[in-house]
Amino acid sequence: MSAVISRVMLCCTSQQVSVPRQRWSHTPCAGSEVWCASAAPTRTGCLPVPAPQTDSGEEGAASVSTGSLWQLRGQEPGPLLRGGCGKREGPRPVPGAAEAEASGSRCELILPGSCSSLALWCLMMSVTPTRGCLLDLPWEDILVPHILCHLPLQQLLSLQRVSKSFQSLIQLYLANMRCFDSSQIGPAIPRAAFVNLLKDNEVLQQLALQNCSDWLTDQELLPVIGQNHHLHQIQLKGCAQLSRHALVAISLSCPNLRQLSLAHCEWVDSLSLRSLADHCKALEAVDLTACRQLKDEAICYLVQKCGRLKSLSLAVNANVGDVAVEETAKCCPELEHLDLTGCLRVKNDSIRVLAEYCPKLRSLKVKHCHNVAESSLSILRSRGVELDVEPPLQRALVLLQDVVGFAPFINLQI
Repeated sequence: MSAVISRVMLCCTSQQVSVPRQRWSHTPCAGSEVWCASAAPTRTGCLPVPAPQTDSGEEGAASVSTGSLWQLRGQEPGPLLRGGCGKREGPRPVPGAAEAEASGSRCELILPGSCSSLALWCLMMSVTPTRGCLLDLPWEDILVPHILCHLPLQQLLSLQRVSKSFQSLIQLYLANMRCFDSSQIGPAIPRAAFVNLLKDNEVLQQLALQNCSDWLTDQELLPVIGQNHHLHQIQLKGCAQLSRHALVAISLSCPNLRQLSLAHCEWVDSLSLRSLADHCKALEAVDLTACRQLKDEAICYLVQKCGRLKSLSLAVNANVGDVAVEETAKCCPELEHLDLTGCLRVKNDSIRVLAEYCPKLRSLKVKHCHNVAESSLSILRSRGVELDVEPPLQRALVLLQDVVGFAPFINLQI
């Protein structure tokens, strides 16, 4: 008999994959009835699942939810599953089930939704003495791309303790992981653990290591950057122990980089930023907040080479002035977001140039820019650009309310 392909839907992934349709077999367990699945004609992809069966013994589609038995599709949930087995009740039809069955049989596999009980559930499924287990599902085709990728990294690391097989599965996932976010593990990651997690990965696309200044240095970061040439998003906010060599390595290894955050990385200098501009011309978002070594010349070189920029932050840098802002406006017509907070040298002239050359500008931050007045901001305000400073009249009302304790009635539309 040739295997009939049915569809499996995983509740934690919202994606559909195909596995061989399974036939139900009966296994008694401590006075209760447990129905296990075995694939026909081989065991490839089979998964043991407790399930009730129709009175006629026919095959059918089944579904399971957290804490419930497997059941035939079109029936209400069965009794609670305790220790891998439970008593079976008779089928109870659900309205609309017949119409659903008419469209063809489908096997719906719904995994437990609680990540906190995932390790225990996996352990139970892996040691159940049936014809197959969870790990019999194809690792690279189903488990890694459709299940594990939706679980928190900390939970995945906990799964390694279940068994050696799960350890091998998680290592396979880590080697094929597309996104790594250190915040999913915790603020303090042992250096050796970080190196071990990504030592075999060469397909990373997103790397988020913000606020890892306590442990992240060039020694840990450079090997990861050097072997991942497909990175398009990197966040190094607050990584104060790195050096300019890290930025040079990023520029040489990541030609397709689109988003880069170097906020509060005071080690960024003009030479390393020039290297970034020369090799990463597809950049769309750059955060240089509090990179105080940078001056107008370095910013001008960056925007001349990276004309696709849509978001740029030059905040908290007293060295940035009108020259850098005007060159940004002329070289980046696609600019949508610009942060100039605390740039004391920026004046009205550059804001007017920005309004003239950047028609797609959506937000501008000029708080604490004491030389920027409403005369230049009113042009952008009339276009609906979001500004972080209030109009003078509104600002006066707020101050008056703080001093007097109430705001007098004033017609603001006059």
